[in-house]
Amino acid sequence: MSQGLWDRLERRIPATVERTMRRYVDGSPHYQGVVTEHLGRHMAHTCREGARLYVRMARELREPRDEELRLFRERAHARGAEGLPAVDFMEAYHLSAEELWHELTQVADGELPPEAAAVLLRWLRHVTRAALDAHQQEFQAARGEEREARRATVRALVAGEQAAESAVRFGIRLAGSYGVLALRFAPEATESIGDALGRRLAGRRKVHRITEELVRALGETAVDADLLTALDADGGLVLVPAPSDRPSPVLDAARDALPRIARTTGVDMSAGFADAHDLAAIPAAAAQARRLLPLAEAPGEIAVLDDHLFAYHLRHDSEAVPHLRSLVERLATEPDLLTTLGAYFANDFNRRGTAQQLHVHPNTIDNRLSRVDTLTGVNPRTSQGLLVLGAALGIAGPRPN
Repeated sequence: MSQGLWDRLERRIPATVERTMRRYVDGSPHYQGVVTEHLGRHMAHTCREGARLYVRMARELREPRDEELRLFRERAHARGAEGLPAVDFMEAYHLSAEELWHELTQVADGELPPEAAAVLLRWLRHVTRAALDAHQQEFQAARGEEREARRATVRALVAGEQAAESAVRFGIRLAGSYGVLALRFAPEATESIGDALGRRLAGRRKVHRITEELVRALGETAVDADLLTALDADGGLVLVPAPSDRPSPVLDAARDALPRIARTTGVDMSAGFADAHDLAAIPAAAAQARRLLPLAEAPGEIAVLDDHLFAYHLRHDSEAVPHLRSLVERLATEPDLLTTLGAYFANDFNRRGTAQQLHVHPNTIDNRLSRVDTLTGVNPRTSQGLLVLGAALGIAGPRPN
């Protein structure tokens, strides 16, 4: 009696596949009710073979053989390579199972064998497991290729190379102008414990979290263009699409976003920022943002040129730089001198204000300034000496409090 039931179900497979297809396209935003040529050829074939496999399993009361699952792996590989999310093609398998059960109850006429439901569940488990495993491998490879394509596009733009052709190939939408962020991330504890693989995974998770938040916060600054990132666990570059006539909103958005991203991800970060009014300006803007990055003193701060003109100017390499650094190195042997000199500059060379800030007597300030002169040969009480010491402090950059 059961064999006759499975014969009747097998004859009804075309109708079952047709209903499965119809339900799938009616519920999918990708197709909006239209059975495309691709679906008619590939999905219908997969559904037919899946239904036939169920009938064989039920007739013979056995599990599927490995070669019988090959088709589902191959189709899942193809869908993963296309970038179709797993939930979409899993929907097709579940709809197929529902329609198979519906058809089975129609043709059974009260003769449903007790094993029918259990075999259907085992069929669904086998085909979805085989498909998901294959899809995951291919989908991850495709996502990795996409990420690398975006990084390669950033590298090409920063190097002043043509990137339009590769961008089109990978579906990357370029903007006419960008705000360029050079980011620096604070290390997390998980990046320094465990074995090399564990540390590498911790860094990748960190980059993934930050990238997701950056796209969410800054990815909508321009219509029809993609935010581009080239990040690793220490930081990197972000190209934020900007209106070509007024890129300043990108900076405002970034200043608002960075503290929120830091709170959400638990990672302190700082940045340098520069505008690139067209693609040809990206190399110079990236170089400027990178040079500004060390001047961002506090977590969440974004350094821009207008706020750091003097220090930025001093950071260009010249023969004088090692000599100026050596002055700070000499002062660093007596930390009170650097603290005093910094406060002296911050108080516009007012010794009483400096003494009040440091909670010492004004005479102590005089003694320390004399010691600065002794150690460096540069007198902080003269205009020339102040210029030289200011340049040395500016090149040395911010120091820990």
